[in-house]
Amino acid sequence: MLYRINIITTNNKQIEIPFRRFQYPNLMELIVDTYYEDIGECMGRGLCGTCYVKLQSCSINDSMEPVEKETLKNLHDFDSNSRLACQIMLDEKINNMTFKIITDNKINP
Repeated sequence: MLYRINIITTNNKQIEIPFRRFQYPNLMELIVDTYYEDIGECMGRGLCGTCYVKLQSCSINDSMEPVEKETLKNLHDFDSNSRLACQIMLDEKINNMTFKIITDNKINP
């Protein structure tokens, strides 16, 4: 089955990206492969915050791993819609969701 997500890029352009369940290990890999963004410095371990995204409408009911929570707490403008794309699995739960890539994604000292 084919699903889709919408990504709002750093230039505020909305892109629809189709995907299959578990086609990539995570949302970050899908974004990097289909629409290059300079994200993923820690290679998907949830440590750097460069794949910081915000959900624009719904919420994901998955529980966050402690490492993701800790990284997000150190990012600018963190709120309940904040997630790391490397920690979001590609499955039906994110079908039709919209994610905005956050440009100010440097971890606060």
